[in-house]
Amino acid sequence: MAIELSDGGPVRLAVPAGSPGRGTALTRILALRASPGWIAGAPVRQWHYDGVIERAGTVYLVGPRAPGKSLKEVLEQAEEAGTAGPQELAVRLGLVSRLAHALLDLAASPAGWFALQSDSVIFLDDGGVLFLPPAVDQELREMRPFEENRDTFECLTHPDLTGERRAVFAVCVALYRLLTGKFPFHGDDPEVLHSQARTLEIQPPAMLVPGLDDDASELIMAGLGRARRGAVTLTQVAQAVDSWRSRSIVRRPTDDERNAAAQTAQARKAAADRTFQRRRFWQRNWRTAAIIAAAVIVVGAVGGTILKNVLAPRVTRGFSPARVVETFYESMNTLDHTTMQACVVNRAGDLEVNETMTLYVTSRVTMGYEGHSNIVSAGEWAKAGRPPLPPPQTLYGVTNLELTQERGEPDPVFLVHYQKWNPAPRPEADATDASPPRSEGHAVSDRLFLKRDRGDWAIYRIDRLSSTELPAPGVQ
Repeated sequence: MAIELSDGGPVRLAVPAGSPGRGTALTRILALRASPGWIAGAPVRQWHYDGVIERAGTVYLVGPRAPGKSLKEVLEQAEEAGTAGPQELAVRLGLVSRLAHALLDLAASPAGWFALQSDSVIFLDDGGVLFLPPAVDQELREMRPFEENRDTFECLTHPDLTGERRAVFAVCVALYRLLTGKFPFHGDDPEVLHSQARTLEIQPPAMLVPGLDDDASELIMAGLGRARRGAVTLTQVAQAVDSWRSRSIVRRPTDDERNAAAQTAQARKAAADRTFQRRRFWQRNWRTAAIIAAAVIVVGAVGGTILKNVLAPRVTRGFSPARVVETFYESMNTLDHTTMQACVVNRAGDLEVNETMTLYVTSRVTMGYEGHSNIVSAGEWAKAGRPPLPPPQTLYGVTNLELTQERGEPDPVFLVHYQKWNPAPRPEADATDASPPRSEGHAVSDRLFLKRDRGDWAIYRIDRLSSTELPAPGVQ
């Protein structure tokens, strides 16, 4: 966190770089002190650390004084927009507008795109925006524990995005926090936080702030990758925020509207948390299943099949983009993870592939010991009229698959709606529960992006748009 210090002369902006005992880490940081920061204005200009001060066992990098307020301070002071007056809300939106326009100015300059850190962004009193040297910030983050980086960096950054898309994500996280009083993601360790950024079904701002303009809420969700509309640009975000400043985007709701919104938000959050925990369960446990698979491979049960699929051409050779999408989802019903892998590249759909592989191995092991599998294809179950399942059978797969082509070749994009059925993992606290296993279902919407890969169409990106819990199927 930047502070102001003086060594007997003018007041300087100072950033703690560690103690002299940090050794190599401190040496790397000091070696980067000539790396530029940037002041967005007219024109964009560089800002540099130009000295070092040691105080009470702490080494500080110092540079020219920069009176203003940091983005960190602005976010920490945010409360739900419904409790803020129109003037206060306009001030907050004005700061986000300055941030978005500043990032656009820097993108067109030698500064380019870089990751945002809220305690290194300063809204200057003279109207400019100072971004402390990104190269130094990166070294400092690597030296600090996660707890010190969480609210200033990790909550603002998507682990898989770069360039403009990462900047849009960060600005929309800031908007979410300024309007709702909370971050959309709140994990207690890096793995959980990154998983939430990728897959957590978050509450729309309009759900948390009754009376908030729906268009504003939808744009923020789009910037976070959680909307039916396509990706938004930073220019679109900046223009939208500018328009919000000139009108009231939060009306005062009635008590009934506020109560209804609170109840709906609570129910949706509970469903989203359950879905997220289920996905985390498979993320944590597919490796264990892979070990079992390795043992099966050793005895030759699936080794020949895997070798054949490694050496053979893709099974999707000659498929149209729509057929590749259909095949990816329908292969879950047959636990055909190898065909699913043939449908994707760039780690798209990893969670679904690993989940299917886990159940495939579990099914094979069960068949080896008991002569039958307890995992029922959701497709076959639906064709049979969705009958109650006798314990210990559970469902897995996809039903009610619907595809809508949003964009054709050469860059196909599909909107997909379907019902996804899974064995429902028991919470750890209920591990000794003797009740029959349960299946759970969700109505899911995904957006899929395809490209040519070695001459074949393949899915390279899957965005989860929504996931709503369905009534559980009956158990005999």
